[in-house]
Amino acid sequence: MDFLENIDYRDPLFGIVILIFCIGLISLFGYYWNYIISKKQHKSLSKFMENFDYIGFDKEIKEFLALSSNPIPSILFMANMYQKGANYEKAIRLYTTLLDYIKNPIDKIPLLESLGNIYYKAGFPLRAKEIYLEILHYYPRSQNILKALIKIYEDLNLYKEALEALDCLEEIAGNTALHRHYLQAKILITQKDDNKDKLKKILSLLKKEPKLSRIILPFLKDFHPALFWENLQSLDSQSILEILDILWNCETSEIPTTPLQSKLLNDILEAKGFCPTTSGKKETFELEALTLLNQDKNYKGDLKFTYHCTFCKANTPLPFETCPHCGTLLSLKILTFLKEKQDETHYSFL
Repeated sequence: MDFLENIDYRDPLFGIVILIFCIGLISLFGYYWNYIISKKQHKSLSKFMENFDYIGFDKEIKEFLALSSNPIPSILFMANMYQKGANYEKAIRLYTTLLDYIKNPIDKIPLLESLGNIYYKAGFPLRAKEIYLEILHYYPRSQNILKALIKIYEDLNLYKEALEALDCLEEIAGNTALHRHYLQAKILITQKDDNKDKLKKILSLLKKEPKLSRIILPFLKDFHPALFWENLQSLDSQSILEILDILWNCETSEIPTTPLQSKLLNDILEAKGFCPTTSGKKETFELEALTLLNQDKNYKGDLKFTYHCTFCKANTPLPFETCPHCGTLLSLKILTFLKEKQDETHYSFL
């Protein structure tokens, strides 16, 4: 700006003109830059969609897209109905046809998210993962996409990648301590090497987060039985009852020869018929009833387990780490019921 200092007479309007010119130049540059970015996004999304081999939808749908002034809501409604009816193939074809119809790359992002969800439900997690990663390329702070990606990584046993995605979610939303401990436990348990340092870390996680007992204790039971029974006796009665189904499936050969210090553990062994019954009140009604049945010998009793989600209150016949209904992590609670034990050796599949 030295040339301005050499001007003897400086009109204030001249400075305003220069300022307006600079602002206009910057605005023009910004517009051109956004145009280039938009073109690159559109080209990238178009190239990405070419990776998915799909058959375009029926001729009638394409004609509807061409003739209707606003066909998108109707097509989305149809795709949603197909999805709810588990007709995933038609829903996928509708979404991919709609993606080809829409030109603005920004408007394609919600459709890509829906398409990724359908691929996941249809049993194609790898395709869903590709779509979610492509969305995160443009919207890295999308919490829903990050959560969906973490779920896919967990289903594929890619726990390290899930932990990396969880780090991003922690920066955005926070409150991921339980999930972090869960993934750390999964990484340690699935490691092939087995050493003292690994066991030390696993036991440290169990002490830090008791909800991991249903993940860590079965691992110890299968590979380190001495540690399993040692840590089991340090738990309180309520914590032991939370893994009663795991203990109930133990065989006689798995029971330690040394006396157990926990009264509840001894009650469980008596109810199973693994050791002589003793007098005195048992810890639960079910264990008391089974102990009395073992004494009478007229009927054989057993326990049946149902697994309850403490968040959504849904019940399932199989244990879970993540609720299959609401997706809440480590929300399982055992419901125990008495039943008559059937002699399964008499059944034949021939």
